[in-house]
Amino acid sequence: YGEGMYWLGVCYEYGDGVEQNWEHAVHWFREAAESGVSVAMTHLGYCYEKGCGVEQSWEQAFSWYRRGAECGDLQSMHNLGYCYEKGCGVEQSWEQAFSWYRRGAECGYPVSMSNLGLCYKRGYGVDQNWQEAIKWYEQGAQCGDLQCMHNLACCYERGEGVEQNEERALYWYRRSAEGGNGDAMCNLGRCYERGYGVEQNWQEAVKWYEQGAQCGHLQSMDNLAYCYEYGEGVEQNEERALYWYRRGAEAGSDYCMYCLGWNYSNGEGVEQNMTEAIRWYTAAAEGGNADAMHNLGWLYDHGEGVEQDMKKAICWYERAAEQNHPAAMNSLGECYAMGRGVPRDLETAMEWYRRAAELGEAMADYNMGWHLEQAGKLSEAYAHYRKAADGNDDSAWWALGRFYENGVVVAQDGKEARRCYETGEKLGSVKCKMRLARCKLLGIGGRREKKSGLDLCRQALELAKEISEKEDYGYEAEMNLLRRTIAENES
Repeated sequence: YGEGMYWLGVCYEYGDGVEQNWEHAVHWFREAAESGVSVAMTHLGYCYEKGCGVEQSWEQAFSWYRRGAECGDLQSMHNLGYCYEKGCGVEQSWEQAFSWYRRGAECGYPVSMSNLGLCYKRGYGVDQNWQEAIKWYEQGAQCGDLQCMHNLACCYERGEGVEQNEERALYWYRRSAEGGNGDAMCNLGRCYERGYGVEQNWQEAVKWYEQGAQCGHLQSMDNLAYCYEYGEGVEQNEERALYWYRRGAEAGSDYCMYCLGWNYSNGEGVEQNMTEAIRWYTAAAEGGNADAMHNLGWLYDHGEGVEQDMKKAICWYERAAEQNHPAAMNSLGECYAMGRGVPRDLETAMEWYRRAAELGEAMADYNMGWHLEQAGKLSEAYAHYRKAADGNDDSAWWALGRFYENGVVVAQDGKEARRCYETGEKLGSVKCKMRLARCKLLGIGGRREKKSGLDLCRQALELAKEISEKEDYGYEAEMNLLRRTIAENES
């Protein structure tokens, strides 16, 4: 009668022919399990794992999975391996997880083949062995396991354990995606986006991102939102981009949370709302997103949308810096350089600038150049300004322009100075705008234009009074220089 009890439990579990009732399902699964039906042991373990019809208990789930596995049930073997892998209801042990995944795989259970391949790939509970990983992925894929197909595609794409082969990678991504695997849908979309193994096609990329997103795949939601935001493969649509960022954020994507926070902070596609920006940045930051950590730190640092709190600002900058976020390292350097939220310490500031600059943060090179210039180390300062300018830092072009205008380290060259100021102005530097107006007034690097030059100087000065760039190094000095220049040339 054990099999009949089990099937009666299944009817109550799914509401098949009777009203769905988890408590009744558990009762009949237990009766069947106690009579030795191994598949009922698996189902009873699942009920304890999920808290369906009984109080949730990983210990009870583990116990029933073990009994089912010892009776030869393949899914119980796999679930037991999972319990050992995650330390659910038992002390974590990769060796035991590997052992049970192997037993399930050798008995023909495809899902266990996927996990066994992962153990060999990563060296979990066994010496790393790419050939064994590929062997089990291939067996699982041939048995129809979608995750094995996806994992095998990844190996072919990266040349891990097999010779790199774009065609085979695309084949297995497509097989897995067409079977409904969200990871594969996303990666197939990426192949079309980048032209990997197939002709580049944004429309096909969007198609697969859409399918992955509809399946709840978070990275697909991220990518689809990006496509709508920038009009890649679809007509640009801020509303749809925001929809998918929100869907992804609510499903747990820290990247989507960050993007949603950015949209609210900047009023992109939605009315600006700093309260919502802070909420989503915080959620993303707590989920580990370094960009969100930095932006949240900046808002606390400057008191935008939230009361200024330098303790929180430093905390978020530091957490982002721990993830090698270059802008956060630069922001930390600025805090130490100015004694903002921490004791002023130029040596520590320069160390943060150095680390940020090594990761490509152009503003950090500019900041290093400024402090080296103040210390009289002009050649070193010039080198950092040049590097920052190459990275399109607008203030660096202002600094280089000054060096050329005054013949500091380099030969005096008014035309080159003017070119630097023009480049910086195009990048948004108000300091460059002030210098360029002054050049036109005084004829530096070109013909003197007194009347129009004076007008430009006055306009630049008025603009300078309103711009937040005034916190930047040398800003007040530039404004004072322009005031003097105007006064000396008004008569």
